[in-house]
Amino acid sequence: MKPYFGYRKGRSTKDALRKIWKEVQEGREWILDADLKGFFGSVDHEKLMTLVNQCVSDGRVLRLIESILKAGCYAEGKRIPTEQGTPQGGVISPLLANIYLNVLDTLWVVKRVEERLGARLVRYADDCVILCRGNTDRILNGVRRVFDNLHLKLNEEKTRVVDARRESFNFLGFTIGMKRGRKTGKMYSHIEPSKKALKHVRSAIKQLTTERYSATPTEVVIRRVNEVARGWVGYFRFGNCTKAMSYLRYYLGYRMRIYIRRKHHYHSLGYKSYPDRYCYDSLGLYEVPTKAPWVQNVKATG
Repeated sequence: MKPYFGYRKGRSTKDALRKIWKEVQEGREWILDADLKGFFGSVDHEKLMTLVNQCVSDGRVLRLIESILKAGCYAEGKRIPTEQGTPQGGVISPLLANIYLNVLDTLWVVKRVEERLGARLVRYADDCVILCRGNTDRILNGVRRVFDNLHLKLNEEKTRVVDARRESFNFLGFTIGMKRGRKTGKMYSHIEPSKKALKHVRSAIKQLTTERYSATPTEVVIRRVNEVARGWVGYFRFGNCTKAMSYLRYYLGYRMRIYIRRKHHYHSLGYKSYPDRYCYDSLGLYEVPTKAPWVQNVKATG
């Protein structure tokens, strides 16, 4: 299977996570969690344009890409030229990242790393992990050499070797590791939304239900909160997400009761006065599903 995912047809976030789930489940429990230091600010323009030239023959497109890279930025009323890197948050930056880091993908195949060392590379734009059964130092040194040739540096503080049987690691907003099943007692690959991701959505919902929105029509607040919750669920409803989804469902009801109490100046307002069912049926609050379709989402490794 090709090692790259992200910003390509049929190679989504969920596909990358399925791949990781499958490889860990099959015994590749040593994880090289490689973190690039300031990738989007470190890309070498000359090397990038050389690689782009291999993919694009239209001179107008090449000049446009080069002008985007050299556009610079303004600070304190002065234009500061950009000598390296790609636009932060720019829609073209992930595409350029795929072109730049395709060198790693190509060498991985040409050097037959997968066949010789039994290692699996999973890359999503500038995020990548390597799953293997051993030879971690050898593989990491090879990856470091590739990045050095691209004038990129690994963040040595964040790059680490993880034993998935004892530790977990984060990838694309999820925490991945191995846990022991309560009923079977066997180790299994466990994927769930990370604590950071849950904290982020909780903060967003809290901001939309604070006292400053007491004068805002309830239906407007509900619509905004629902948009945030649906978007989060649409991405994170995957793997072992039951605990995270159950918490989000509880938190939505909890924050709506606080919002209603402040809006109508109630001194106390608990679950009995406004139960979740009332929030769902009468107010239109989004009812967060608490389970993921496991067969479709994880075990369909494709």
